[in-house]
Amino acid sequence: MTLGRWYDPISERWIEPRDRRTAPSARAEDDAAFESRRTQRVDRIWRALVDCCARD
Repeated sequence: MTLGRWYDPISERWIEPRDRRTAPSARAEDDAAFESRRTQRVDRIWRALVDCCARD
């Protein structure tokens, strides 16, 4: 379902929907970068935990 443009009586102007398929939002890029850093941190902590337990 795609929405066309619609009239907003409060702002008294026509609203056009953004085309989400053309470019990812800056928020999506930030989320992807955050998730990448988070995954790297989790991997590093997991390896440190395994190394610590393997010594005993």
